[in-house]
Formats: sequence, C-alpha cells, structure tokens
Amino acid sequence: MTLRKLHLVAIAACLAAAAPASAQSVPKPASVEVVTVAGLGSATILTYKAQFVSADPATRRVVLEVPSGERWAVIAPPLVGDLSSFRVGQNLVIRKLPGVVTAIGKVGKGQPTEVLNEVVVNEGLPGLPEGFGLREVSIAAPVVSVDPAAGTVSFPGPDGYLRTLKAANATVLVDLQALQPGTTVKFTYVEGLAINAVQ
Repeated sequence: MTLRKLHLVAIAACLAAAAPASAQSVPKPASVEVVTVAGLGSATILTYKAQFVSADPATRRVVLEVPSGERWAVIAPPLVGDLSSFRVGQNLVIRKLPGVVTAIGKVGKGQPTEVLNEVVVNEGLPGLPEGFGLREVSIAAPVVSVDPAAGTVSFPGPDGYLRTLKAANATVLVDLQALQPGTTVKFTYVEGLAINAVQ
C-alpha cells in the first residue's frame, strides 16, 4: 500500500471536535511517536486514520470521519490549497504535531483569538519525519488553565478549539507559571501536520 503526499499544511486542531473542545474528547490516535526536534526538544506526533466526508469551499470547513464513526471538523487554512482535490470516502493518514509554546508576551493590539502573525515553514524542521508542514502562529488568546508541574498552558486557537501545549524552553516555562486564567496574552506557538492519501 502506498501513500501519495498531498502537500498539505494545516492547523494542529485538525481533529478537534466540531462542537466546542471543552465538550468533546479528541479522538484516540492510531499511534503515538516521540521525536526530538532541533530547537524545540521532544515533540509528540499523533497519527490518525480518517475518511474525507465533505468540504465547504466558502468556509474551508472540512469534515473527517475516524474508524469509530465519530466526525470532526477541519478548518483548512489557505495553504491547504484547492479543497476539490479531496474525494468523498478518500482514506487519509494524518500525522499531527500538537506543538509547543515558544513565547508568551503582552497583547498590545488584538482581540481574543485574533491571529497576530503567521509564518509557514514548508520544509519542516530537523528531526521531524519527512512530509511535515509547520507553521508558527502568534495569537491574542485568553488563558483557560495553567499546569505549572506539567509545564503546559491551555488556550483557544484561531479555530476556537482548545489547545493544551507545553513550554518550549525554560524561559517560556517561567512566563507560563506567572499566567492567570482569564487573562488575555500573546502566545506564539509552533504546530504541524502531514496528510497523506492512501491509494
């Protein structure tokens, strides 16, 4: 069985529930792999298997169905390209890098969940398996929760779905521990995705 690379880059919440994240659980991945990424340290890659169900070109909302029958919405960014390249019933292998927070700062201008900046790295980073697309996002977002012991912070992403990400380094970890739930701050984080169609 061969895989055809679709050259897609999308948000880390590609398998976030179509309903609000706080009300739904994330689907169980088919496999989990921990890799070392230069400059980021350890990163967990989640692999899912899903079928393409539908797409709305106007909103770029794509619906996927996992083997259990559960369905999730994908808000595909422009870099995914023409959504008509997908076929109904097409089997996909999705590898997701949930990402890490690389900086925390003051918001300045910007409304909650507003993307302040986005940089796409098409070539990936050293240490990632081949075929990944990555993006660095800066967003003004409210703090939902902080776990200093785990070094994680939860906040809504640009798609409205909750992200729980680790601090990328000691500096970010110190900044993270000073956060208070309900406060809106500027998060900068890196996330990635690889999607392959099964022939």
